[in-house]
Amino acid sequence: MKEDPAVSQPARYWIRSPTIWCEERGRFEPGLILIGDGQIRAIEPIATAVPAVDAVIDLSGSWVLPGLINTHVHLEFSASSQPLADFEAETAEERLLRAAGNAHRLLTSGVTTARDCGSSWIMLALARRPDLSPVMLPRLLCSGPPITVPKGHLHFMHGVVHDHDEIRAHIDRLEAEGGRSVKVMASGGQMTPGSLPEETVFTQESLNLIADEARRRGLPSVSHVLATESIRRSAIARFDSLEHCAFFERDGQGVIVRIFDPEVASVVRDSGSAMMANLSTATRYLDGLRESANRTSAESHSLRQFDIMVENFGKMVELGIPMVCGNDAGVRDTPFEDTWLEFAWLVKGGLPAADAIRAATSGAAKALLIDDSVGRIARGYSADIIAVASDPLVDPMAFRHTTFVMRAGEVIRPSP
Repeated sequence: MKEDPAVSQPARYWIRSPTIWCEERGRFEPGLILIGDGQIRAIEPIATAVPAVDAVIDLSGSWVLPGLINTHVHLEFSASSQPLADFEAETAEERLLRAAGNAHRLLTSGVTTARDCGSSWIMLALARRPDLSPVMLPRLLCSGPPITVPKGHLHFMHGVVHDHDEIRAHIDRLEAEGGRSVKVMASGGQMTPGSLPEETVFTQESLNLIADEARRRGLPSVSHVLATESIRRSAIARFDSLEHCAFFERDGQGVIVRIFDPEVASVVRDSGSAMMANLSTATRYLDGLRESANRTSAESHSLRQFDIMVENFGKMVELGIPMVCGNDAGVRDTPFEDTWLEFAWLVKGGLPAADAIRAATSGAAKALLIDDSVGRIARGYSADIIAVASDPLVDPMAFRHTTFVMRAGEVIRPSP
């Protein structure tokens, strides 16, 4: 049973630390954070005298940051080696319970805001009534069933559309049922049998319509883009976020390969769209392959393509394309506790550590259209605050173990 925050926690208290993340300067600075009614009320010099009646949380020895934002998860998936089989074997009610548990894992790992990037309709109940959840949840922005074509990627989530009228009707229903993000599968996907990841499945006109409808309603838009042409069309439509940007093509032998297209990458840069690279997805599986002495040719190909993906990411970073942190949690061998690993790979792939922090905080909030209230330690922002034991500017693995988690002023994980 959840405790009543009004009973278990003071209405006003301070967080003290010599190392608090300063977004504007891209560094950690000393200070005191005043928390009240779930919001950050003030940032004061660390030497400020605290009224004796106020409670103080001393996080000296920790690095204090805004709560992490994971822009791409699938809460109904199991993160096992066979997530699709698990999804199909479970009832809608069982998947809803799984989703609540997965969301709670995100929260306790330091993710205070997450976007579900594709689910069945019933999962939107968590977005509508988080107060009914048996466990504490992060702030959730849910896309519901992604807009897709007949037999398209994740069609079994029931977001299939045939024409523009059905696109509008889908977004109407999504908004009415609590969805707060519009997702389209602009290309096929690897997880759905019969769907071709190198195929672009929506016209430019349809993608323009989807992005325009999202903008008109004030909802963030996100496009799944594996095929090269799907990247170009979605960038032209100016989706808020482009997922994967894989540059998939078929070679002469019919094998899917990544072929970086600098002209298409430039279209992305000029569009203003952010990119979610999910570099860490399934890396636990790939690490196992690297340790194997008897890899198949297909497994060796997968490892080569992973290396090319990281290379391509570095090229996109050099172009100045804004990056956001998302790891596709829930898909094959990608646990919900692993947002830390995506951060580490962002840095390893060439993103400066300060920009990687922004990709998981303020930059992610901007792509989700909530950057006026989430993603910074600043007056008037939601009191979503975490602490880690090492400096993320120096240690890319710093987020692996959070030592303190607060969500909207409520302490989820107390400091040890």
